[in-house]
Amino acid sequence: MITCRRATKNDVALFREVRLKALKESPEAFGSTYEASLQRDVRSWEEQLWATTSGGDRNTQFAFDDEECIGIAALYREGAAPSGEVLMMWVDPSYRGSSAATMLVEELLRWAKGSEFAEVNPVVSESNARAIRFYEKLGFQDTGEKVEVDANRDLIGIRMAQEIGKPQ
Repeated sequence: MITCRRATKNDVALFREVRLKALKESPEAFGSTYEASLQRDVRSWEEQLWATTSGGDRNTQFAFDDEECIGIAALYREGAAPSGEVLMMWVDPSYRGSSAATMLVEELLRWAKGSEFAEVNPVVSESNARAIRFYEKLGFQDTGEKVEVDANRDLIGIRMAQEIGKPQ
């Protein structure tokens, strides 16, 4: 059975392992690279994860099949911004087409609504038609904005959006 949960401060090793696996398996989907991420020290992984384990501005979710971590997604809002960006979205290839990706995004949307986000914005590589269709099925729309994901690798993304409510 596939489940999702928010990351905890004890998940640093899991976070690093899953993130590196995602970067290695799907390099074209991310602005970060596997090689650069391998060079990060433990403290940088801790700082990144710990900033998402509580509060209303950042959230990292893991998807599991029993005890095996099969996916990750995060939602970050900077400062008082009304919107946040979906980051690090990845599901193990053997689980693509399962409920894992939908569950991850739905958990982030549920949390975002409770944390008074007005809008959620994934940036999807323009060449990733499957991911674009996935987000469209969940109610996201292409904003028409192109985003430079990584100039060194000529990665361009499209910004998508879903309004989820008005901040109180």
